[in-house]
Amino acid sequence: MRRTVRILALAVAAVAVLRLEPLAAAVPPDVEAAAKREGTVVWYTTMVVPTMNAIIRRFQETHPGITVQPLRMGSDQLPARIMTEQRAGKYNADVVSGDDFQFHQLLEAGVIARNPYSEANKYIKGTVDPNGYWTNQFANTTVLAWNPERLKADGLKPPRSLDDLTKPEWKGKIGLDAGALNWYVGLLQASPRNAEFFKKLAANKPILTTGHTDTAVKLEAGEFDVSPTVYGYLADNEKRKGRAIDFLNPRPLLVSLNPIGLLKNAPHPNAARVFIDWLLSKDGQTYMESLGEQSSRTDVPWNPRLWDPKQPFFVVRPPEEAQYGQIVQQFRSLFGIPG
Repeated sequence: MRRTVRILALAVAAVAVLRLEPLAAAVPPDVEAAAKREGTVVWYTTMVVPTMNAIIRRFQETHPGITVQPLRMGSDQLPARIMTEQRAGKYNADVVSGDDFQFHQLLEAGVIARNPYSEANKYIKGTVDPNGYWTNQFANTTVLAWNPERLKADGLKPPRSLDDLTKPEWKGKIGLDAGALNWYVGLLQASPRNAEFFKKLAANKPILTTGHTDTAVKLEAGEFDVSPTVYGYLADNEKRKGRAIDFLNPRPLLVSLNPIGLLKNAPHPNAARVFIDWLLSKDGQTYMESLGEQSSRTDVPWNPRLWDPKQPFFVVRPPEEAQYGQIVQQFRSLFGIPG
């Protein structure tokens, strides 16, 4: 709820300051004309509702004649919904966006159509599919966050790295998001030696939380001292509001993607292409940044506190389907997460 209110406020402010004139189409004129004849684009997404609604309003103001019909669902619901529909011969959606791990399931199932983005060279390497099936809509970074008041009360200094959390003084004082599989996978991908780090971290008995927002809220409330699984935008938003949180970007900084793509047999393919093209354009990505999301487009001003690509970072990639179940089980078993 707290994040929803903050995002809604940002969205209202952004609409007020950004120009709303219709934009010149980056897609070919015949595609733009066909899109207006179709008049509709159906978007399946996991994006939070206030941000989703703000994006739709902005797009429809700059592309009159095309209406976006969204369906918002959880990450665990998205792949099953689309694959079930398509296997039944029901092609209801045009565009899909969501967490990289779930998007990858759709890609492996063969339900994503190729739709190479014309300005892919404007994106950071690793955030665009070289085969043209997806482009990153926005990114999330995972930071090392702590509660300064709680640390002072416990006589602890802020950690300088993830490895500090394996020291005895942090036992029972660490919060860990039980759903942070991307963090676990990313650190193992960045260095197989992090397997030893996880064993030592688990020995310090982390306190389990249920989501990135829940982790940040409980950290601020002093339920634990530190967490390595807080999203950067959450920590930054809370710190700027004067709340009891501070953070640093570990090295390397883990970057999780949220791709967007065109579905096979889309009922409104031209409107879908126009919508995707705008979302990935400089205007669309600048608007995303104004709503607090992180773009990976190089000509859009970034928040350097969250992601400075000049500093070491690592783009997390989904594990192969054959390995996915085993990795999930390893993560849960290691930290005592219920199945």
